[in-house]
Amino acid sequence: MTIQPKVKTGGPFTWTQIQQIVKANELESFARSEEQYHSYQQFKHDLSSQGITINDHVLKDELQWKQSDIRYQTSTSSPPEYSTLQPQDLIFYNRDDEKIIYNKFPYYFEDSVVHLCIWSKLTIPNDVNSPVGDISPLTKRIIERYLQKTFIEKGVSPDDILWFRNWSSLQSIRSVSHIHVLLHDVDEHFIQKLIGTSGTTLTLEDYKEILNE
Repeated sequence: MTIQPKVKTGGPFTWTQIQQIVKANELESFARSEEQYHSYQQFKHDLSSQGITINDHVLKDELQWKQSDIRYQTSTSSPPEYSTLQPQDLIFYNRDDEKIIYNKFPYYFEDSVVHLCIWSKLTIPNDVNSPVGDISPLTKRIIERYLQKTFIEKGVSPDDILWFRNWSSLQSIRSVSHIHVLLHDVDEHFIQKLIGTSGTTLTLEDYKEILNE
């Protein structure tokens, strides 16, 4: 049976449509335009012909990281827990762990939407109770605090930012954890200043408040 490509027909997703999809957690609805889809497939084919995986390309060429930089939480509890006594296990805490870059192959969004990816050397743990590999409510609160400090406290309206992390079953790159951030009508100069940086990472005080320690 021929697998049909995942292509968005008609016009691009509007900001209102994007908001509805993210709010409903219907992430499987996102797609690229036909041109974007074929460009992405050609890019992966070209890498494959050189013996390069998409994971290796992102690590080496886009992030300038090594595979040995990627690590998992050291906690053996299940589900993984966060503790200020184990700062090495705190996501979005260590500045050297994060990097903000443009999504090289974004979904088919209207021109006013900028699609960023924020990558993490420390693996963002899945929720063990999620059948599709989503993240836990606690992990979402931690990410939201980071985004608040990095974007909203710097002047981005809460109405002009959305984020999501693709479930494991939707991820094309699984070996390096990342979240998607969508910005609507945000000043390009502000975005450029963030590219290549870690954003504003969390402090132990942030974590203590989130964890009610």
